[in-house]
Amino acid sequence: MSEAAPALTEIALRGAGAGALALAFGGAPLGVLLIARRMSLSGDALSHGVLAGAAMAFLIAGPNPWALTLGALIAAVVVTSLSSLLARTRRLPEDAAFAVVYLSALAAGVLIISRVAGPEMLEQLLFGAANAPLDRPTLLLLGGAATASLLTLAVFLRGFVAESVDPGLVRASGRSGGGLHLLLMLLVALNLVAGFRAFGALMTVALMMIPAAAARFWATGYAGQAGFAIALSALSSATGLLLAARFGGEAGAVMTLCAAGVFALSGLFGPQGGVLSARRR
Repeated sequence: MSEAAPALTEIALRGAGAGALALAFGGAPLGVLLIARRMSLSGDALSHGVLAGAAMAFLIAGPNPWALTLGALIAAVVVTSLSSLLARTRRLPEDAAFAVVYLSALAAGVLIISRVAGPEMLEQLLFGAANAPLDRPTLLLLGGAATASLLTLAVFLRGFVAESVDPGLVRASGRSGGGLHLLLMLLVALNLVAGFRAFGALMTVALMMIPAAAARFWATGYAGQAGFAIALSALSSATGLLLAARFGGEAGAVMTLCAAGVFALSGLFGPQGGVLSARRR
């Protein structure tokens, strides 16, 4: 049984806040696209799949943070590519293909990490270590992932949105829907890998997807939903970090619970389909 997580120090709070803000800008807009494409669980699948790559990197290089990051990124690319290939055979739906690949990767990662590094390392990779101060490379990686995501969205946004609304039209126009799909999943993988060292694989995908889902109650259209998703993700993270600093507890878990609370409030009061707003109408 692991000890209770210590409260955040001031240095750790600042670092985690900066990392969470970068994840909000880089990951939340991608979450909006995944929800629009009915691929919400794909992010969760990738969050499990990166564990196998981190485990293999640990076997080769030990607890070197850059090796763990590189291994996780390679695993994310492999999981994405294999899942897409399986889905394109048309023998399996895409969600089933993801399930087969990511469950296999998750089992391999858990087996390797638990035997070689022990349960504490496994817990850190899954749930994060944001209560400890984030090092400079982790913050740079989170900032780089956010920058790459925003720049790519600026260039390919019309294609991403068009494929989300009508993928058949994209293929009929002669553009490569498969290429856009792979690019989107690589961006998701990049943000997951950037965040898993700080917030854990599971908590990172939660901070990407839950605010994106909540944003649907506040805006229509991609631009509005992406803006609200960023704001709600940042709000959830800031609130969770302050609560973790005040009362203790694992920061990533508290941040995720705050995001769930924001989603509940959005479902009640949001003007776009919220329960109370619908009753007033």
